[in-house]
Amino acid sequence: MDLSLAVEHWARSTPDRIAVASAVEELTFGQLMLRAQTLSEALRQQPGQRVGIYARDPLTMAVGFHAAVLAGKPLVVLDPAWPPAQLTATARRLGAAGVIVHPDQAGSLRDLAFTPYPVPADAAGRLRPVRPSDPDRELLVICTSGSSGEPKAIVRSQASWQESLASGAEILGAAPAAVTLCPGPISHGLGLYALVESLHTGGTLLASGRWNADAVRTMLSRHACTRIVSVPTIIQRLLDTADDGAFTSLATVVSGGEPLPAATVNKIFVQTPATACTEYYGSSEHSLIAYRRRGPGEGPAGNFIGTPFPGVRLHIHWEGRSPSNGLIFVDSPFNASGYDSSGSAAIERCGSSTSVGDLGRLLDDGRLELQGRGGAMLNLNGNNVHPGEIVQAFARLGLADVRVLMVERDGSKTLLAYTCGDPLQGRELGGRLRELLPSYKIPHELVFLERWPMTSSGKIADSELPGTGVPQLAKVFLR
Repeated sequence: MDLSLAVEHWARSTPDRIAVASAVEELTFGQLMLRAQTLSEALRQQPGQRVGIYARDPLTMAVGFHAAVLAGKPLVVLDPAWPPAQLTATARRLGAAGVIVHPDQAGSLRDLAFTPYPVPADAAGRLRPVRPSDPDRELLVICTSGSSGEPKAIVRSQASWQESLASGAEILGAAPAAVTLCPGPISHGLGLYALVESLHTGGTLLASGRWNADAVRTMLSRHACTRIVSVPTIIQRLLDTADDGAFTSLATVVSGGEPLPAATVNKIFVQTPATACTEYYGSSEHSLIAYRRRGPGEGPAGNFIGTPFPGVRLHIHWEGRSPSNGLIFVDSPFNASGYDSSGSAAIERCGSSTSVGDLGRLLDDGRLELQGRGGAMLNLNGNNVHPGEIVQAFARLGLADVRVLMVERDGSKTLLAYTCGDPLQGRELGGRLRELLPSYKIPHELVFLERWPMTSSGKIADSELPGTGVPQLAKVFLR
């Protein structure tokens, strides 16, 4: 269903149902629609086509997103984690001189020479009829959240998101009765998608805008959560910090971004009444690609192996690589248009398929095995090394949730592996790895961390993994 018509439907049929709730405020579908209508009138007067949105607050994001849809304005999603210089440069490059903000942030945006469009604190009147939008129009510009360099700006059409919502809702457990908790950032891909998915399907979204244990506890004390959507690191924090009895209504857990450790999956089924745990692989460039169901009592997860979502077609480019894996190319109605022409990035194309450099292979039954999220082949002293192959070897030996990086020490390259846990787990791994891998693919050492460093979106920050200065007791030499 058309995005604007869907929210209008819920606003007229269930006006008092809560659409979005934070720890401090709630917004019904009727209130959301009225505030979005009011803001859309101001946005229509904004010179230029695109408008930005700068928001941590989920209610601001909900009203601002829908107001832009009603106004026919493409929305540039600006990351609140960016420093002011990067925010200004990116917004200017993408043509977003006007920016939707929470009223409390209007002054700071004005100081940066933007025209702020504060989300109304209230709105009155009657709902006006909504006309469907052109499905081929530009809907969103989603920027990668890199802390350095120029973020890639990914352009999505309205049709691509509507198609992904229609294909994924049942598989991911989105429904009118769902009360979804999204405890991570609302301005990043997973959180933003969960918000739009919930609005589109008539559910209720509970969101804190970023990880905040106290805010999450407050929301769970007020609402019976039936569904969680987040990245594995935040799901684990949620399970560790939630009060007893907080998840008595939980039915579904949805995870993306990184593989869920088997221990976390077990904890979900032991600590909650959840009956479904679904993990999916996707990207901002492709939306939904493949999914897999997880169950209790599993061994180490190893590489992601999932079923393509309905409508997704995959093929692999070997390009001289080992026949066990190659570049994944995706063709689906969910694909983004590409990268914005104002930047230097270009998406790799093969006909109607595109690739973002992820490696994998297709199994005989049509499922996709992902050989490392976003990982590319490493060249170590003239040898080709695929991190996903090494991760899979660790998983076969009972150690899941491993990262493999190549670092430079004293002018030479070496492989390091990282995990979280007790170093005693790794003492005998070196000899056992030799049964699975050639010696040049065995990392020099396995580093045990207390916790993973995370990006602002709650994903593991590979760039912050320590290459040197690791305490002796926190690592195990493998060769």
